[in-house]
Amino acid sequence: MTEPNVAAPGTYGRDAIDLAADPATWEIWPAPSRYPEVLYQSFPEFTCRCPRSGYPDFATVHMVSVPHQQVVELKHLKLWLNSFRDRPISHELATAEIVSTLAETLDLHAIFVLMEYTPRGNLTTFPMVEYQHPRVRGLASDDPLALALANARLIKRRLITRAIG
Repeated sequence: MTEPNVAAPGTYGRDAIDLAADPATWEIWPAPSRYPEVLYQSFPEFTCRCPRSGYPDFATVHMVSVPHQQVVELKHLKLWLNSFRDRPISHELATAEIVSTLAETLDLHAIFVLMEYTPRGNLTTFPMVEYQHPRVRGLASDDPLALALANARLIKRRLITRAIG
């Protein structure tokens, strides 16, 4: 006998993922304002489906971002990335969508995403997409934001070297 008001097995996670698929539902927090920060985030359980074969693709998402005024609560970020799980989408489009959604939703200063896909058919793919907001152009070298962007570039270079070096 099932207890009343208890979700069927497996629906809690699916419902939470479906809700987080829409960035308008995300919990957004203020970013630290005194010093610009650089965030490196790694999501090793990314999955989507090949649009041609329907087979699952597996990747680690590496994200380097410089927030402007807001950040997404980590649970919502995780659930949103999980929303790709059953979507037929190419490696390249998934990478571009992650960058564009985060850049637009959070009004980021900058973001770089490297997707480290598990080899399939003896071929490894590492799509990379980068975005910088026009407001970060022409900063003085001693501007705290310029320093944060320089740190983000350093992390980006290290990620690329580690992934394909």
